[in-house]
Amino acid sequence: MKSARLAVATFAGNCAGWASQVAGRGRGETIRGRVLLAVDPSALSKLAANRDIVLVSGTNGKTTTTANLAKILADGTDESVSTSEFGANMTAGIASVLMQQPAHRLVVLECDELYLPAMYDALKPKVIVLLNLSRDQLHRTGEVRKIANLWQNTFTGDDVTLVIDRDDPFLEFAANQAGHVLRVSFGGRRHPDAATCPQCANLLDWTTGDYACNCGLGSTLAQVRADHRLNGPARNTVLAIEAARLMGAIVPVELASDLTAQAPDRIAKYDVSGVSVPTRLAKNPESWRGALAGITASNVILSVNARGIDGLDTSWLWDVDYSPLKGKTVICTGQRRLDAAYRLSVQGIAVEVAQDFAHAVEIAGSDVEAIASYTAFQDLAAAQLGIKGATGGRS
Repeated sequence: MKSARLAVATFAGNCAGWASQVAGRGRGETIRGRVLLAVDPSALSKLAANRDIVLVSGTNGKTTTTANLAKILADGTDESVSTSEFGANMTAGIASVLMQQPAHRLVVLECDELYLPAMYDALKPKVIVLLNLSRDQLHRTGEVRKIANLWQNTFTGDDVTLVIDRDDPFLEFAANQAGHVLRVSFGGRRHPDAATCPQCANLLDWTTGDYACNCGLGSTLAQVRADHRLNGPARNTVLAIEAARLMGAIVPVELASDLTAQAPDRIAKYDVSGVSVPTRLAKNPESWRGALAGITASNVILSVNARGIDGLDTSWLWDVDYSPLKGKTVICTGQRRLDAAYRLSVQGIAVEVAQDFAHAVEIAGSDVEAIASYTAFQDLAAAQLGIKGATGGRS
């Protein structure tokens, strides 16, 4: 039964979210959750009671995989699923999802990497999907190891099942004390941030394309083996399918194959100056590599900011190989367009610079695709909704 305090907190949170929308400040998810928790600090555990929850975390692909998993789970159980499609993955955003009505039994939540231990404790999820761990902008390999250590110290019981990409040494290390782990392998691939073992700090042996270490990390066999040719979104879809099955969804082999082949990517189409521009979100070296690999247009816009969640430092631009852009017309825009343009010119790629995204589209013409950093992507989405701009944080 809903407590009186939770009822008041829910009402206050919904009022705040409504006011935010009316004022044109955004969707109101974050403020709704903040007000809820301010009035009732224990609201998370109350809202999570008697519900079957899946958490999705990792450096890249959380939002797309969360939405994909929610759909697979709903289709495979014939039940409705509570979730968020907008990437609200910290405490307030998660609270906002949980207070949605109707409150469905099944819940799929995206969770920021650093918030995962606290959400695990508060929500008591049935399944946690760990997608990947890689360095994120200014945060270098030490930050990846920090999260891997944090997760390893968190998952020491048998009250939750972890679904992991076993080919990521950081995930294997993070899960090696957990009681229930479903490991999925795609045949191994060298991790760009894992020269040394996260368990013992010795050099990892990558000579076979997979990793091996004298301490034994990675020696546990995967229960599920998938095609090594799958790209990032397809790999994440395989993890989502396995998580859905653990939650009771029926996903036949033929359907699983179709879902993997049609794996969704983080691409949005924005109408700018009468031109529809498919735009990929890329917020760190690994996601930029994936975004570049998917470009097919002859004209490409790169929009790079260094604001809020982007991080002020753009040295990560030098960690990316931009060779897929050779021979294309490339236009750089955004706050750090000169940084991006100089980086590409060093690699021998001809580049133009545009004052803003609309000018970049004007230069590019009709056959154009774009890659945007986090706040640049937010700004484009906000413009489509008639909102002035992104706040720079995770909504």
